[in-house]
Amino acid sequence: MMPTGGGNLVSAWTIQALLPDCDVTLATLDSPDLEAVNLSFGTCLRRGDFQVRVATLPYQAILRTIPTQGALADICLTMRWARQLDRRERYDVLFSTQNEADFHRRGIQYVHYPWSYLPRPEPEMRWYHRLPGTLSLYRNLCMRMAGTTPEGLRRNLTLANSKFVAARIQESLGIDARVVFPPAPGDFVQTPWERRRLAIAAVGRLHPCKRWDMAVEIVEAVRKRGHDLVLTVIGHSDRLFYAERLQALAATRPWFRLVRDVDRGRLLAELAQHRYGIHPMQEEHFGIAPAELQCAGCITFVHNSGGPIEIVGGDRRLTFDGVEEAAAKIAAAIENPALERELVNQVAERRDWFSTEKFCGSIREIVAEFNGQPVERVPAPAAFSATT
Repeated sequence: MMPTGGGNLVSAWTIQALLPDCDVTLATLDSPDLEAVNLSFGTCLRRGDFQVRVATLPYQAILRTIPTQGALADICLTMRWARQLDRRERYDVLFSTQNEADFHRRGIQYVHYPWSYLPRPEPEMRWYHRLPGTLSLYRNLCMRMAGTTPEGLRRNLTLANSKFVAARIQESLGIDARVVFPPAPGDFVQTPWERRRLAIAAVGRLHPCKRWDMAVEIVEAVRKRGHDLVLTVIGHSDRLFYAERLQALAATRPWFRLVRDVDRGRLLAELAQHRYGIHPMQEEHFGIAPAELQCAGCITFVHNSGGPIEIVGGDRRLTFDGVEEAAAKIAAAIENPALERELVNQVAERRDWFSTEKFCGSIREIVAEFNGQPVERVPAPAAFSATT
């Protein structure tokens, strides 16, 4: 449970949601920095509110023997550790927020993108994955290490972060999944439209898969149409070479600003100053960043693929396939006040889709029903602040 990434955000808020009703234990390979998690995700998790059980030395030894970082190896080791804890404690509910998990009995699994789905998305691929037989060997070893079978994954109650991912689950495992959108936490400042800058914001990891250089091209194309649009990319450094490449682009373009490694308060303050948002990543699983942009009141344009289409309600005026199409649609919103007002109103209507209250309520209801308990409505906690 690291303080970056949409999957880790879901883990943190799932724990937050369950604390009013449940004695929660986190099975993990690493001890979380809760202060950093709270600052990043807006939770208010504290030591003592729940148990943290870090995997024992044999698991750490296995991790050290793996020559390259592998998400599937982490998932498989975590599910094995969770099963070991369950044999001792016999929990009422086992809940994975790390994609599919075989608990050797029925549990709940929240899937961001099914690891059982093939072929893998291009951004996940590394040079060693392209060696013939390497990927299948790695996957088979991980599954054997975890004692995982397809039947074990199918028996769970399955949640998905989007209809896009639910379709992938259906393809790979042949089971239906219930869609529960991740939350976009924070006290989003609803700055009046006329006080916002003619600016477009992008949020996410500084990684090539996010295609922020494409966002630069799109804004350049809009500016060539006569609009003094400026771009702000806000993100945590993920690939140093890519962050340096973006910095070089910003150095030659006064209208492009790169903001790196900011806390959540600064992020929300920045978004409140922008009229528009953009997310050019292709086949994004869900995309917490477009949801954040929309919650901040930005008219958000997304690539015509993956989960972000659902975030903008499938509105074709807000989706694009290429640079020129995106530039034309952004320019149309700038040039047409009536269209702009309509889109602003739609953004306001969708804001509650991604509230922490809605997410926490859904998680608590699902767990209670799964465990055969009556459902009690408890409001989500207030967001963490430095004075909390």
